[in-house]
Amino acid sequence: MRSKHSAVAVTVGVMGSAVLFAGPAIAARSDPSAGSVGDPRLSGPGIDISVTIPTGWHQLPDQSHPQLPQMVYPDTCSAGVQCASALASVLSTSAASAQTAAEAAEQAVTGQPGIQGATITSQGPTQVAGRNGYYVRFIYSQSNAKLQAETVAVETGPAFSGVIPTSLVFVTVSDLAAAPPASVIDQIVGSAQLTAR
Repeated sequence: MRSKHSAVAVTVGVMGSAVLFAGPAIAARSDPSAGSVGDPRLSGPGIDISVTIPTGWHQLPDQSHPQLPQMVYPDTCSAGVQCASALASVLSTSAASAQTAAEAAEQAVTGQPGIQGATITSQGPTQVAGRNGYYVRFIYSQSNAKLQAETVAVETGPAFSGVIPTSLVFVTVSDLAAAPPASVIDQIVGSAQLTAR
């Protein structure tokens, strides 16, 4: 049971920080292969999955969470998530299943202070990069914006001691005037690939 709690705690920490406009930004280490300028893939050291990020986004470093890759939109945003209108993040952890990981991530986001009207719009099994996965699509509101989000978990390895190596993709887009279209969520999630080890 300790392993399951650990996976949920990691997910809560990441997703709590990833909520737009409500917490500190997180990003990958200064690793030239992890989402640097000119590199459209978002990944990082120890992350088993990567996604393609469209133009107009950029990595926003945060020394307090150097192991967690994140990109924000627009690429002119340099003041943390306070100026971001969209966000994408990836991480790897362990969970009892992809469903457990995806649901825990959604609950971590919607359980943050200031979040209102959280509603799951769809969820279910999916295939991600040819592996079993699970997605949760949801909407929520904050004081200055309404957001659409999706968290997708994919099993990236065999089960060991009751837990499965699992990677998560999290994308959220606000309804602010300068935000990208919500269809970017499907574009980013659909680009997921397993990274070579």
